[in-house]
Amino acid sequence: MRYSWLLPALFLAGCAMPNTGNLATLPGGPAVSEVALSKLPGWTTDDHAAALATFVQSCRTINRMPADQSLGGAGVLAQWAGQAGLWQNACNAAEDATPGDEAAAQTFFQTNFTAYRIQGGALITGYFEPEYPGSENRERGYTVPLYAHPALPALADLPRAAIDNHALANKVPVTAYLSDPVDAFMLQIQGAGRILLPDGHTLRVGFDGQNGQPYTPIGRILVQDGDLAADNVSYQSISAWLKAHPDQAQGIMEQNTRYVFLKPLGGLPENEGAPGALGVPLTAGRSLAVDRAVIPLGMPVYITTTDPLTNAPLDRLTIAQDTGGGIHGAAAADLYFGAGPQAGATAGRMQQAGDLYVLMPRQAPTT
Repeated sequence: MRYSWLLPALFLAGCAMPNTGNLATLPGGPAVSEVALSKLPGWTTDDHAAALATFVQSCRTINRMPADQSLGGAGVLAQWAGQAGLWQNACNAAEDATPGDEAAAQTFFQTNFTAYRIQGGALITGYFEPEYPGSENRERGYTVPLYAHPALPALADLPRAAIDNHALANKVPVTAYLSDPVDAFMLQIQGAGRILLPDGHTLRVGFDGQNGQPYTPIGRILVQDGDLAADNVSYQSISAWLKAHPDQAQGIMEQNTRYVFLKPLGGLPENEGAPGALGVPLTAGRSLAVDRAVIPLGMPVYITTTDPLTNAPLDRLTIAQDTGGGIHGAAAADLYFGAGPQAGATAGRMQQAGDLYVLMPRQAPTT
């Protein structure tokens, strides 16, 4: 193995986590340093029972995977948490913990995991499920299509500009229609949402793949062009600017050539988020989107940052259950806030500095 010199007993049954101490570098992965869980900011006051419930959801999906199925990760994160089988012991212990018991939940994490701070700090953003009025059929007032993923590769790879100019019309199923192209664009950026239908019902839509084109944050373009101040880039400010400048909006949006296809999600419970990249319904305030090339899906990640509206500390244990097109490397993560306007008020303005601490299983599973 590439890093066997770091972990000479990696695959021995029941081996303990290596003592990494304060590592300046870790080949193939992020630089990390060990931190006692009890020393994490806000650890003692967090809702560990809520975090455990979210972790158990992940475990029930991971336990159905082949033991060697990759969950992602780089360096020591991949070697100790990057395959489904490496979570066997921790997941079994999680199932044995009493649901809703805060003391038991805190004990579970402190017994089964060791925390490592990812050095260098991180930018922590937010996402949510927006709600827009729309229709399942093209009708007066609802003419902007949200396309499902094309079956033909030649159509699936088209850039946004071609799709906006009707290249997929009558060739690809339409999941729903909205009234405003800006709303359709912003919904794609979030990757899932709720369409409020004329009959009062709600259509849940979610990620159905993307066109493989580069992702370009248009907030950066608006700042470069002097249209938005650097400290005023948010879901709300971008949407407002685009709607206030309809003659320029399409050209700005098309500079992000990536197009996200959306599909109906069926009868999801109202209190559950759309499934993330792990296939688990997202939990508001507890599900985190990461770059799975660095941090494995399923991994508990403790975040320390601030609320963008109040500047109060926002410290909590989350579970990596999703990915995002704009999340790259170990220095970025995206916290899921739920659905609707209240969630959007916080998520849309979330651009906060913080720290990430990954929780790695203490014991490798018995082989």
